[in-house]
Amino acid sequence: MKGYGNSFVGGRESLDAGKTPLWLSVDETYPGGCVLTGSAGTVIPAGTAVKVSKPGGAATVYASDDSSPSPVVTGLLLEDVVIGNAGATGTVVTKGQYLASRGAALAANVRAAVEGRISFVEGV
Repeated sequence: MKGYGNSFVGGRESLDAGKTPLWLSVDETYPGGCVLTGSAGTVIPAGTAVKVSKPGGAATVYASDDSSPSPVVTGLLLEDVVIGNAGATGTVVTKGQYLASRGAALAANVRAAVEGRISFVEGV
């Protein structure tokens, strides 16, 4: 059927509006997720590394250029999070397979802190 589902057809052009998956599998998530704060409208991309000290607690976000000697990383964000006026909540993946070339860039030390729990699939 023309124009059905996640595509829009106009004349000869077709635009795919589907989502690009970042996770091959999500095997385990942190209970209660996390709370993220910042300026309203800020987008924290899927795959960003976070540290959470308690279920539903405030998250520390690791930047792509983090250089801390031994970061404690709880996991990676499941999907993009848009910060609202009162903050936002996020789902933290603690075990799964992540399509690394499609998501947020991770500093080498941060990536090393989650390897073994998160498998990084390259080139997909």
